[in-house]
Amino acid sequence: MTESRYENLNLLWANLIIEELARLEVHHVCIAPGSRSAPLTMAAAKHQRLHCHTHFDERGLGFFALGLSKATKQSVLIICTSGTAVANLYPAFIEAAQTGVPLIVACADRPLELIGCGANQAINQPGIFARYPTVETDLCAPDLNFPPQALLGKIDDLVYQSQKYPGPALLNCPYREPFYPTSQIQDYSQYLAPIQHWLSATTPLCQKAHYQKLPEQAQSWPPSQESSVAIVLGALDESECHLILSWARHTGWPILADIQSQAFSHPLVIDTCEMLLEHSKPQAQHFDLVIQFGGRLVSKKLQQWLKSQHPHHWLIESKSERLDPDWHVSQHWSCPIHSWLSQHPTPNYQRKDASKWHRWQDQMPDIKGEHELEMIATLAEHIPANSRFMIGNSLAIREMQWVAGSRLSQQVTCFANRGCSGIDGLLATACGIAADEVLTTVLLGDTSLLHDLNSLALTRQKNMNLIVIVINNDGGGIFDLLPVPKKDQLAKNYYQLPHGLDFQAIAVQFELPYHLVDQCQSLATAYIQALEQGGAHLLEIKSSHGIASKAIRQLGERVRELTSL
Repeated sequence: MTESRYENLNLLWANLIIEELARLEVHHVCIAPGSRSAPLTMAAAKHQRLHCHTHFDERGLGFFALGLSKATKQSVLIICTSGTAVANLYPAFIEAAQTGVPLIVACADRPLELIGCGANQAINQPGIFARYPTVETDLCAPDLNFPPQALLGKIDDLVYQSQKYPGPALLNCPYREPFYPTSQIQDYSQYLAPIQHWLSATTPLCQKAHYQKLPEQAQSWPPSQESSVAIVLGALDESECHLILSWARHTGWPILADIQSQAFSHPLVIDTCEMLLEHSKPQAQHFDLVIQFGGRLVSKKLQQWLKSQHPHHWLIESKSERLDPDWHVSQHWSCPIHSWLSQHPTPNYQRKDASKWHRWQDQMPDIKGEHELEMIATLAEHIPANSRFMIGNSLAIREMQWVAGSRLSQQVTCFANRGCSGIDGLLATACGIAADEVLTTVLLGDTSLLHDLNSLALTRQKNMNLIVIVINNDGGGIFDLLPVPKKDQLAKNYYQLPHGLDFQAIAVQFELPYHLVDQCQSLATAYIQALEQGGAHLLEIKSSHGIASKAIRQLGERVRELTSL
């Protein structure tokens, strides 16, 4: 960026944008092919400090970037061309908005004179993502009358706003032809004169710091020694979970954990909530105060139990949005969790409420003989420590919530797309999570994989260690647990949608090692073999339709019948 001569203005602006984003700690760029976005692509491709990833499908690329941002905890840039290419990013954009994932979408666009006149591939892109962007910036087409310091300042503001209120940002970049460099060298030294200090530096044009006020201590803190308190852990990252467990370790308060909490298998934690709350005794437990960290609970049983705890239910959440679908939270702190913990030290006295919950948990029935659930439990036992685990939606995440318990290592980092809980882009998200060369396992349903088959192409990237495990129960198994019409033909034709397919030929198409497993031992053997070989693998768990939902209902009945609880 110390050169003062550029081949054309489009490329000059693209170089300024990409360089400023790199200085603002953007390290990964996900690029879809396109002509009008060529200036941005060329600027990113030649930048020495950026890691570039490509995919031919913008929809899959968006979810790949989502997973990469989740795994690295950094902003990820997406570059795409104009038209419906941008629209294909919408599902991933919404998921990022719902869960506070910092994506930056830089999309090319037609200049204003080509909008509303029938020009090819021209749509109205400003506002295309409705209210979901944390911040949206619409640039003009490159123009020598638009100062370079203003262009850099726009990029600074975009990134800082997306960091202050984490979520996706949209940068709309109109370009006039030609998009590719011409052979004629043009002198832009006069245009760049106002930013000579920036050209010779390595820092952003404007540096900002966010000051986040510590939360005021609750007037009722600390609870009296006679008060009963419970802690609920929702969706958290590893550092937040570690801090909370350390904060609560001497309280004696029961800690109920959701599958997204990163706390499964921890000795302090009740991680069988979905099963335990089937019984009347835990259901009837009422606390003087419930403190919930993180939202978006997978467990419906836990969510229903929380409703009964009103009006003394606190929620501490690092995101600013309300995550209280039943509208029963009495106090909501929107702040960094570590800030809240520092202002609310735990009391010195201890209660014994937790020991009762642990005794109850120890009495939960075994899952031996429950074929599909037993296989999921076997998988949980074999996922290595210090690896990553992406859990699909619908039936897969509910099965894991039921059976993971102490089987899943505390050192496994769990990921899920629970902002919208959709089945689109789950495989692509897992590929993004695995993209920085950390072993990743993904468990998803057959319909989810069929929905995202294009993303199997992403598994062929160099150094990707990804084990894809698909539960094939011939489609739509989740509907057996939902109150849909139970007439067999109606359920099949409009809900389950059986497909009669397996995934062996698809594995051949994408050159993936493949194993069909139908027993716990064959699953364990195939999984261990995949770990030893490295790279990407596809394992298919073959199961009959309705097996898992029947097993879950039977487990619930066995819990309800326990008389010793």
